[in-house]
Amino acid sequence: MEEGLRRIAASKVYILNTNNLRDFTEKAFSSNEEGISTLYTVHTNHVVELYEHRVVNHYPLEGELPMTEWLGGTIIIHHGEAFHSRLVLSPAELSTYNSGSNGYIERL
Repeated sequence: MEEGLRRIAASKVYILNTNNLRDFTEKAFSSNEEGISTLYTVHTNHVVELYEHRVVNHYPLEGELPMTEWLGGTIIIHHGEAFHSRLVLSPAELSTYNSGSNGYIERL
């Protein structure tokens, strides 16, 4: 593996497809989740590769990978940056990661 490359596996990976986090947050917390699925893509048992804290690749975990950290929980990819929660988050919980007040989301 290339020096400086970090390979991380998680139970769930969300890739946010929106620049407007307010729109995402409002839809995630509404009782009507219609339209929210267009704002993100979710993958289960997925690998994220980082180089100097930037996401360079992601793909399904299909077997044993050497030099891979298993963090479990949830990884959130937004604008090429990755964030991690030890919890497996729902869309409503995911939408709070940007507030910085939840205490369980960390930048990778």
